[in-house]
This record gives sequence, structure tokens and C-alpha cells, in this order.
Amino acid sequence: MDTFSKTERIIYEYILCNIHRLSTLSAKTIANNTFSTTTSVNRVSKKMGYSGYTELRYKYGTEPSSQIMDNQPAPSNDERELIDICRELNNGQHIYLYARGATLTSLNYLSRFLSIAGIPHLILIDIHQLALITRGTILLVSKSGETADILDMARNAKRKKIKIIAITREMSSLSKIASRAWHVDTVTDMSSLYKRETQIQLLNFIDSIGCRLLSTSDNG
Repeated sequence: MDTFSKTERIIYEYILCNIHRLSTLSAKTIANNTFSTTTSVNRVSKKMGYSGYTELRYKYGTEPSSQIMDNQPAPSNDERELIDICRELNNGQHIYLYARGATLTSLNYLSRFLSIAGIPHLILIDIHQLALITRGTILLVSKSGETADILDMARNAKRKKIKIIAITREMSSLSKIASRAWHVDTVTDMSSLYKRETQIQLLNFIDSIGCRLLSTSDNG
């Protein structure tokens, strides 16, 4: 993984999220969906230990997808949460994203997944942009759920009857304003909300959303 470039990491994530149906995916399809080339797809396959994508596809494409699905256990609560948020993102006709500070890293990461999954969206960079929005869904990401700019955006969006969903701390002010919130941490010490561990936890949650989006995007 450390030897992957940014483009190769995207391809690698796409392959992992679609490993159960590689038999239906050509190298060209993967290249198109990840905005890369078939050469890059083959290069990633080689870094994964195969002679190329053909061998990788043969290795994981021999087991029927129906059999794989039959062997899947019932979704856990965490999986249901991912299914719910991905359904919100897939069904929203106008998706807007907003975050501040260090959380912007997670927001940009999510934006990349949405682009690969073909979900139209717009990152808002200023609260005043909300004046131009009359409908849609706004996703707010905040580790603490108490950032003043985030709360202002949420309150203004609520007044305009724009649907608000959030990824934030449980029982935070943002969580109470949003019509639906997903909680990604269990910390009780407010000072720890801004440490690296919480940022990694948030990125891991975004990564799970991305994998779920990519694994279902071609199936509607």
C-alpha cells in the first residue's frame, strides 16, 4: 500500500470494493470508473501480487456471485448505518457537502468517492453560498458537532427547509439539528475530539461509505 500512488490507491480501493464481481468487470471498465488507464489497472494488479489484471480477475471471478451472496451474514448495525447513509446520498438529487478546519480532509475524501460513484454533488466553501440553494440535501461533517460555522450552516439550511444529514458526535448540537445523523465516535473527553485518533476514525468511516457506494453504484 505504501508504494501506491494516489491514482493507484483509488484503483486498489475500487477493486477491493468490487472484488465479489470482478468477473463482470473488465480492466477498461475499472479504468473508466476510476478516471485512470488500463495500464494503471494492470500495474496495481501486479503490486497486489498477480501477473496482471487478467490473473487477478480469474482468481476472484471464478466463484459465482450468487454463492457469495448466499454466504453473507445478515447486516450488522454498522452495516445498516452505511446502507442508510449511502441510500441518502444515492437518492438525493442535489447533494451539498460542508465542513470546516481539519475535517475538510475527510470531506474531500468523501467527495472523491462520490465522483467515482457518479453522484453529482458540490462542496460549499462559504456559508453565503447557501443563499443560492433552494432545495436538496446538505451533508455536514463535524467531529465535535459544536463548530460555530457548521451550526450556522445547519440552522440556516433548516430555515430554508433543506434536508440536513450529518456525520458527527453523538448528542452534539449538530446531531440534534440534523434530520438524520451518523455517529462515528464514542469519546467523552471533549479535548480528545481534536486529536489524530478521532480524525483517523472519521476517515475510516468515510472510507467505509466509499466502499459501500462503489460496490453498489453500478447496480443502482
